[in-house]
Amino acid sequence: MKFTAIIAAVLSLATFVVAAPVPATEDVKERQNHGMCVTSDGTTVTQIEGC
Repeated sequence: MKFTAIIAAVLSLATFVVAAPVPATEDVKERQNHGMCVTSDGTTVTQIEGC
């Protein structure tokens, strides 16, 4: 293989590593949960009380 082909292969694999999902830590999960439950019938979103 040519040197440029090897570099291109390494860079393309590196993009997959960067794009891999990273698990959220516990403090992030707590901040993202606002405690609101909702449902939708496809047209409107309504809040579910007391869930």
